[in-house]
Amino acid sequence: MTAHEVPAEVWGKIFDVCCQDGGQTGRSLALASRYFHAVSKSSQYISITLTGKRAIAKFAELLATNHECRRVKYLFMSTFEPEPNMLEYIRKGLYQAHLPPPLVTHDAKLDPTEHHQITADMYRILEFIAPTVRILHVVIGFYREEIFFPMEFPVLEELTIQGPFHDHYDCNDDFCDTLYPSIPSLRRLYLTEVFTCVNDRTYLALRHYAPYLTHLRIQCADGYIESSRTFLRQLLPSSTSSSEVDKDRGQEHGCGYQEDEERAHSRKEFPETLQSILLHPGPTQPRWRCGTMYMMRYMALRELEKCAKEDTRIVLFKESPWVWPYSRAHDYAEGQRQWLDRIAGGEGCWEVQ
Repeated sequence: MTAHEVPAEVWGKIFDVCCQDGGQTGRSLALASRYFHAVSKSSQYISITLTGKRAIAKFAELLATNHECRRVKYLFMSTFEPEPNMLEYIRKGLYQAHLPPPLVTHDAKLDPTEHHQITADMYRILEFIAPTVRILHVVIGFYREEIFFPMEFPVLEELTIQGPFHDHYDCNDDFCDTLYPSIPSLRRLYLTEVFTCVNDRTYLALRHYAPYLTHLRIQCADGYIESSRTFLRQLLPSSTSSSEVDKDRGQEHGCGYQEDEERAHSRKEFPETLQSILLHPGPTQPRWRCGTMYMMRYMALRELEKCAKEDTRIVLFKESPWVWPYSRAHDYAEGQRQWLDRIAGGEGCWEVQ
């Protein structure tokens, strides 16, 4: 039996499985033959990697004109484009963590108008693929105004956003409700460079954006750990559990709720839904910078370690050196490795060593 004699539907199922590797197989199939190019067209972009502003802009143009290419399930998208040689050194482990990296071009040095254009292209892509995307990993090399993305993702299960964001705004629930459409399907969320303060919007945005989140990983940007402690306090359950509240409400109503009402009230929401909290406290601070701040950091770390021992859901990672692990090139390489592992069925960033 020749390839042409196999039903196109069968080839479609095969290509759907084969094209979950970041886009390499999809590109190869497109070049294999005219028949394979035609049959695999709807599967070529099931998983895809976009690196740099040119790739993002080109893919946005493609999706605008070709509806068949919008069946993206797994997307890795980075505004930062590392030097190929440096990326190869990182992947081979030739650079050591404690050594400073060589000078490289950073996205933060781009003109603000370029930031707006890249953001616009990213949003176009996300709007096109929103109905189908399930695992989304985004690396942003400059400060973004929003914590999350202002569009609906009906089937999104896992989201990772690497990069800094402006979060120091006083806000309330109404503000977050209007800014971020809720994503009930989201179960796993990983955010890097998080810096929380007393009156910011990070926790409120999380509670609205991912009401049924089960796995949360946070890498804090605060070198003095206070943001880690503040955020963890917000995540830990209050003294009055939801079950106690439901019980009190039931007593007030005499016979209790109807069956559908009981089911609605019994469903847990964030942060009670959390099954795993992975917390990276941020980069190490050398003693010589400030003795008082170093002591405060030491005491805060001990408090976080105590919380991790008392709550089995919490995993507290060890501190890392300041310079190299927090470079954009290292973040890119590590993020792409974790994303590829996840779409292949591995643990990715959720692996606890």
